[in-house]
Amino acid sequence: MHAPAFPHGESARNAMMRRWALALIAAATLARLGLAAVLPVGVDEAYSIGIARQFSLSYFDHPPLHLWLVGAWAKLWGSEDLLLLRLPFIALGALSSWLMYALGTRLFGPVAGLWATAIFNLAPVFGLAHGALIFPDGPLLAAALAMALLVARMVLVPGDGQRLGLWALAGLMAGLALLSKYHGVLLVLGLLLFLATTRQGRQWLLTPGPWLAAAIAAACFVPVLVWNAQHDWVSFAFQAGRGRVGNGASLRLLGPIESLLSQAVYLLPWIAVPLGAFLVRGALGGPGNVRRWLLVCLAVLPIVIFTGLTLFGRGLPHWQMPGWLFAIPLLAEALANAGRSTRRLCVAVAVLTALALAALATVVTMQARWGSFDQQTLQLFGGSDPTDALLSWEPLKSELAARGLPADDRTFIGTFNWVRAGELNALFGKQLPVLCLCSDARHFDYLNPPQQYAGWNAILIGMPGNIDDDARLSAEFATLGPLQDISLSKGERVAVPLRLRLASGFRP
Repeated sequence: MHAPAFPHGESARNAMMRRWALALIAAATLARLGLAAVLPVGVDEAYSIGIARQFSLSYFDHPPLHLWLVGAWAKLWGSEDLLLLRLPFIALGALSSWLMYALGTRLFGPVAGLWATAIFNLAPVFGLAHGALIFPDGPLLAAALAMALLVARMVLVPGDGQRLGLWALAGLMAGLALLSKYHGVLLVLGLLLFLATTRQGRQWLLTPGPWLAAAIAAACFVPVLVWNAQHDWVSFAFQAGRGRVGNGASLRLLGPIESLLSQAVYLLPWIAVPLGAFLVRGALGGPGNVRRWLLVCLAVLPIVIFTGLTLFGRGLPHWQMPGWLFAIPLLAEALANAGRSTRRLCVAVAVLTALALAALATVVTMQARWGSFDQQTLQLFGGSDPTDALLSWEPLKSELAARGLPADDRTFIGTFNWVRAGELNALFGKQLPVLCLCSDARHFDYLNPPQQYAGWNAILIGMPGNIDDDARLSAEFATLGPLQDISLSKGERVAVPLRLRLASGFRP
């Protein structure tokens, strides 16, 4: 009997691991497609869809890559169907899964690569959110993993560190990360930390390769710099303000602990704890183990910096996630080298986790779309319904049509919060300008500058507390109409209390 034929240089075990990885990626991608097909649009997604209609070199909140992708994809197909717009991000999630497999395999072997792929897809923040929805993290993760894979190849293959082509490609990936999210700066600094702290890296710094990569990455970032220079560096000021130390706040000694607990929820505690343990092990091992040290250098800055800032203010748990991304292969290496009984236990945990996530996604989607659980059931979870943020605003179209609105072509929709403006802009922005009449208008100040609409009429839509502030609105409009209830309901319950009133003679 002849032995089975495998590609040159590839063992039977490697081929089997690759097939398993591809099957896992395919299954995860199908699951994300199903979720994306039924999950209503989120706040950040609605905001992104609306502002992406207008091309800009950069945007107020983030660098432009994910918005360029959304805007170009919508124009290519002539549609803003939500599933259609999510497809590129689902594809990026699949690509990131494969790059994670390739990185784990390159550093620690194909079994570790398979485990890395499984962990990536089981962590909800990566497998469900950043791998399927319209967030800047989708392009960021793919670009960051691609850069790390190229650097890993140069570290491990003799002579590849002298190849300018590989450095140029790594620089391009770093540039795409910079164009995706400002976290890309920490990715570049992490690579610099690796080069400066390893003997091989210091030798490379004396060659043209790393400097060519840096020049290409910087060139990719030029659109962001140009836009900010034209707009008083507002995006940099905004992001710096979100993480600013001080602001008169007292020291929050429990802040980092609260932050780490929140990060554990995003990753799942039984994934987060071993991730942290093996990241610490890699850090304590130092540069002697260059494979682990590369991952430690890429992981540590986002985790330490953003967790440390919570000593002085509150941060968001997803800010640290690009760092935890690179802890995954460290845990995967440990699982690949674990005993048979440990691996079997971990396989069982992985299967149960996948089933639990599928059940959770189903429940969240059912509640978000149809309000499947009554108020009595919600009392078991504190009485509030977090899925109200995913409630469709589509009924507002019929509300306006029933009132014969807009009555003329010099009418805009006004609201009082950038979140509401994002929802309304995604819904009406192709037909009517949407203005955010608030101090924190995000990119709406540049999408629809209020000064351009002086004298126009307005359809004001907002929540109680803003839209009924007659003293403020009388200063901004010549006349104000009565309040009308257009609340959004879920079953028998008012989920989003909204009011509408007409106004004329806008005075920005």
